[in-house]
Amino acid sequence: MQATVEGVVLRVSASDAERAWGAIELYEEENRDWPPTPPKDVPRHAPSPVMLLAFALVTLFFFNVTGPVADGSSWFSHGRADARLLTSEPWRMVTALTLHADAQHVLGNAISGTIFASMVSRRVGPGGALVSIAVAGAMGNAANAAYNLFELGQGHRSIGASTAVFAAVGILAAVQTMVDVGRHRNKPRGWRFVDMVAPLIGGLALLGALGAGKHSDLGAHGFGFASGLLVGAVMAIGVRRSGAPSAAVQLASGAAALALVVGSWVLAFTV
Repeated sequence: MQATVEGVVLRVSASDAERAWGAIELYEEENRDWPPTPPKDVPRHAPSPVMLLAFALVTLFFFNVTGPVADGSSWFSHGRADARLLTSEPWRMVTALTLHADAQHVLGNAISGTIFASMVSRRVGPGGALVSIAVAGAMGNAANAAYNLFELGQGHRSIGASTAVFAAVGILAAVQTMVDVGRHRNKPRGWRFVDMVAPLIGGLALLGALGAGKHSDLGAHGFGFASGLLVGAVMAIGVRRSGAPSAAVQLASGAAALALVVGSWVLAFTV
């Protein structure tokens, strides 16, 4: 090897020139497709205006009705998450997702929720995103209430859509990992492992970066994320087995999410 003004030159004796050239050609042939070009990550659904509006509209609508918690609206006493959701008032695990303490609280959740819900929608469709986020958020509230009651031995009150926001992060991480697992089959085992766990690591990083603020409900965020992973895994299995849901299924799923929220509030004020 010799460095020149034009670069590095490999010098061999004349008797070895043909063999050296053959070795170089063989090396280039064997490594022609290395490193492999990663497959393009193509979302399965087009961007939906429904998801760009639904999450923000729901959160802002309820805040317009209830006002901040300091105003003392009866909606908060009827709908906040507390230990009663584990026994006699299970609808609280849903209604609490729609309540916010003040304008800063609701705007933060409306913006972040719209972003992550839209990303989930690109994977499972708008209806699938709405119902899975609602269910996972409710599960997160239930798990958080149970943890505070049975492990810490104390009552706990919580409100806000942030549990659903981190549920969306968990759903996205699970679906991204499980639905796209087949993309990694042609890669070396080590790279396949890295590609598969990257969405989970990314989700945990978001949980740490966005969910650990000074006044954050860490339990609600963590349980929301964990519930999202579980619901996302179920969604991913369905997508892998059956393919993209039809428009009718998407519509029915979106209607189910709306019915879950409306029905929970009806129960909150009538039971």
